[in-house]
Amino acid sequence: MARNRFLIIALLLSGCLLFANLGNHYLWQDEAETAMVARNLLDSGYPSAWDGKNLVTQNAGLDSNEDFVWTWSPWLQFYVTAVSFKLFGEGTYAARLPFALMGLATVALFYSFASRFTQNKTLTRISTLLVVTSIPFLLHTRQARWYVLAVFATVWLLYAYLKLREREKGATLHLVLSATMLFHSNFVTLLGLSAGILIHYLGCLFFKDKRPEFKSLATAVLVVSLLTLPWILYSEAWDKSNVFEEYSLSFFGRLKLFLGRNIANLNGYFFPLLLSPLLFWRRRDGAWNGAGIGRGHFALLLLVVLATLAILSVLPWAYFRYLIGLVPICAILLGLVVWRVWDFNRLAATAVLALLVLTNLFTLPLTPHQLKFDFLNFLYEITHDYDDPNEGIVRYLQEHGSEDQFLITNYGQLPVMFYTGMRAIGFGQDLRVQDQADWIIARQGRPHHAFLRHLAREYQPIAIGYPDIAWGNRPDPFYHRYRTATNAPTVVLHKRR
Repeated sequence: MARNRFLIIALLLSGCLLFANLGNHYLWQDEAETAMVARNLLDSGYPSAWDGKNLVTQNAGLDSNEDFVWTWSPWLQFYVTAVSFKLFGEGTYAARLPFALMGLATVALFYSFASRFTQNKTLTRISTLLVVTSIPFLLHTRQARWYVLAVFATVWLLYAYLKLREREKGATLHLVLSATMLFHSNFVTLLGLSAGILIHYLGCLFFKDKRPEFKSLATAVLVVSLLTLPWILYSEAWDKSNVFEEYSLSFFGRLKLFLGRNIANLNGYFFPLLLSPLLFWRRRDGAWNGAGIGRGHFALLLLVVLATLAILSVLPWAYFRYLIGLVPICAILLGLVVWRVWDFNRLAATAVLALLVLTNLFTLPLTPHQLKFDFLNFLYEITHDYDDPNEGIVRYLQEHGSEDQFLITNYGQLPVMFYTGMRAIGFGQDLRVQDQADWIIARQGRPHHAFLRHLAREYQPIAIGYPDIAWGNRPDPFYHRYRTATNAPTVVLHKRR
């Protein structure tokens, strides 16, 4: 009963953190991409980038093939969003609702997994609390994007591997379903987890430790391949180039840049490296003090983290989002650190846990050396109104524009499409078109700002009193703004006279 009581409390807390003010922020560019493709899916029956008026793209049309079928990323997020739109209608809250619900499911699954994985009630509770209050988990789960689908599938896949290692009935099916779900959430996140598991399996072979039956593991790999290879071939998943400057660096130059960035993100938001020695702390008698986590399980967690960092540092994509699957893994590792302090002094452990949840104190030895209170800032965000450029632009256009008008901007065209129905072009597209725009918006700090200002020189400028910040509700915690920006320039719309 006590076990269930804690889980209920954790789910209630998680529900408050995930659902409070969920529809306040307007969908930003990436979320609007999901919403637009989901809308097109309901209209056409497949994930389409074209709706007859607008092309959904941020990559010069490379997001889809010649038939406008979406091929830039897997489709699971679009089907999840489309189901929500079908049930509840189209809107901001409906777009994010299924992902917030999946966040609750992730907490419940993680608690079950951690109980089995650690065999330690205190460690399970500490780790669960760290997931529930994780800023990366909260910010990314409150998005109409694939992120929380990948976190759920990561926990499920680790759980399936644990069952397979114990040679339980049905474990192969769990492994197939979880790996397939993770792939169709985002295949990049599957690479590091798969590599870590493979290295762990080979280590078990070498050290003659408990391991899955080869036949079961091989069967799972074969079936997952059959369920994912068609999409890989159809989408040409190996050919997703990026136009940003850092991707044109040499391999070793990019490796140095990306590895440093990934280590900084790991330290700043997943596991403070200052606490690493406590992971390997032993009792005076030299005995392993794993709090119920055996050496094999402990090695699995470390291998997945290291493999993820290594693989993401050599791939041509370096976004914080691809690390999101490390949240549950690092929560157990951090929980182990707190538990070891708990074993020594409960008051000190409580203080360490509070500092981990409320501050970034233990991350300060590495850059940027800035003390932050992100959890308290997050509580402010979910209890107060927030104004961003997407809201201001959309609300003004809904009141003063019409669906048959044409808009050009250098960023944020997708929210305009979703909320207003206007024809729009923008970021990732050639803005040099012959059609005269009814509206031009030159966003600050984005490409082609000077070109659009020149194009709008005969237009009527309209300042709308909303801050012109770079993105909007972007979830990357090093960027995310918890309060309405007060020190940013104002968004200016230019209307054809």
